[in-house]
Formats: sequence, C-alpha cells, structure tokens
Amino acid sequence: MEIFLALGIIAYMATVLDILQTTLSMQGGGWLTSRYSHLFWKFFLFVSGGNGKSKILSHAGYILLISIVLIWVFLLWISFVLILISQPGIIVNSSTQISADLLEIIYYSGYTLSTLGMGDFIAAGNGGRILTSFYSFTGLILLTMSVTYFIPVLSAVIEQRRLGIRLSILGSSPEKIILNFWDGKSFQSFTSKVDELSGSIIKYSQQHKAYPVIHYFHNHKEKNAIILQLARLYEAYLILAFNLNDRVKPKLGDLRPLEIAFENYFEVLKEVTLRNTSNETPAYSTLQRLKELSLIDQSKGCQLLDTKSEDHRKIFLNLVQQDGWTWSKVDTRNS
Repeated sequence: MEIFLALGIIAYMATVLDILQTTLSMQGGGWLTSRYSHLFWKFFLFVSGGNGKSKILSHAGYILLISIVLIWVFLLWISFVLILISQPGIIVNSSTQISADLLEIIYYSGYTLSTLGMGDFIAAGNGGRILTSFYSFTGLILLTMSVTYFIPVLSAVIEQRRLGIRLSILGSSPEKIILNFWDGKSFQSFTSKVDELSGSIIKYSQQHKAYPVIHYFHNHKEKNAIILQLARLYEAYLILAFNLNDRVKPKLGDLRPLEIAFENYFEVLKEVTLRNTSNETPAYSTLQRLKELSLIDQSKGCQLLDTKSEDHRKIFLNLVQQDGWTWSKVDTRNS
C-alpha cells in the first residue's frame, strides 16, 4: 500500500507545481504542460499533413487549452484516489459504515475535488477528514485558477492575431517592406515606426513567455500568420542594417530598438519553447528591385551577415516549418 501512497503524493506534487508554474509564474509553462503541448502540436501537424493552410491546425489551440485543464483535473483526481486506497477503510458509507470499494472511492474523490459534498460517503477518522478538507481546498483554489487561466490566454491570442494583421500591412516580402518605406531619399518613414513596432514585438514576446500555449493558436490564413510576419520583418531589418548603401542606410541607433526587440523575442523562445535551431540556412532575398534602384551595396551580400543574425534566421526557418509553412511564404519573390 505504501507504493500507492508514494505515487499519490508524487502525482499531487507534480500537478500542483505544473499548475502554479503555468498559471502564476509568468515564466512559461510547467514541465508537464510544455512537453505535452509540444507533442500535441506535432500530432496535429502530422494529421494536417504539415500544411499551414489546413483548418485542422486552427482548432489545435483551444483544444490544447481545454485538454491541459482536463489533464490537471484527472491527475489531481487520481492522486487523491491513490492516497485513499493506500489507507483501507478510510472512507465509509455514511449509512452502513461499510468501507468504500474502488469505484466508490473514485466517486468520493471526484465530488470532493469538485466541492459538491454529496455526503453519502464520509471519512472514517480524523486523518481522512483532514485529507478530505485539504483536497476540497485544492479543488476550490487550483481548479478555479486553472479555469480563469483561459481569460488572459485568450486575450493574448487576440493580441497575437492583431499584431499579425498589423505586420502584414507592412509588405508581402522583405524587399516589399523596404520599398514601401522608400521615399526616394531615405527610410525615415520606417525608422519613425521602429519604436512602435519594437514595443509591439516586446509585448508579444512577454505574452509568449507568460502563456506559451498561445504559440499553438494557429492562423491558417497565410497573410496574417504571426510567424511569417515576424520572419519577414526580421529579414527586412537585416537588409536595412547590412546590405544598403551607406548613403541611404538608416543609422544604427535608429534600428537599435528593433534589434533589441528581436533579441528579446529569441531569448524568450529559448526559455519557453522546445525547439531546436535548424542546420539549414534559409534562402536569401533576391533584392532585384532594390538593386535596380541602386540601394544595395553590390560589394556586400546577405551572406556577410554576422553569426548571430545567421543563427536567428535559422531559428525563424525552424519556426516557420514547425508552423506548417515553407520559407517561400516569408519571401514571396523567391517562391
């Protein structure tokens, strides 16, 4: 019987820690939630055939969110059952005083966690009464906390989709973004938006850190997919920072907020997302139109990016692929 007691305590502690870390820590999902979410998404991606346009992927987010809460409920329930069956006779029928069997203990555990208090079964001793009270408070506090977790997550999802739409307005490719902000003399109209863009990306990064599950709320509409839009903007930033002629290149200080915002984004990814950097290097933009306008320094190439930037591009490639897209969706001129 000791093994049931040990398993029950372990299940309880693991579940409580996972709930608290996921809902309150603001440092990403718990160990169990993070790994389950990753496997859940891989399954949905497999079922959809790896197609980002599949509407199946659009349902993954809310199904995942509901299933996480159900798993928490199940684990708390099973932990109480294991602890009770490790102590024979601790739960009895309130009328006959006969010890509860396994199914009756499962029933008793369920209504105790849900704080229903049916009363047809009771704890036989003080230890059982204290344990019952303890699990009642656990159900009241932790399960309520789990359900209310839905509200900030859904708010973050709305913000994520809003950001995707805002970024899609900038342009359909890295080169197009740059051309849209070229006024014939400078990119002042772009640099004037850098602070606003940086603030939005930092806010999204922190929401991603607090609620990593929002990563799995997929938008099957290519034009508004947040991963594609962020990758596209990052490519445009690299072109502005590394490849333009010195006479038109924005000052490093003007682009610095955007650099910091993306660095924060990558730091968050490393902390809360279970992903590996791709060994493959994504294709570089052709920049044909920028070359025709003599805006590109022909003595340089995208291949001359620093190591950090190249690593970040590989991370984006991996994120794009894991979201069911191809790199050609980032740079439509290369499709």
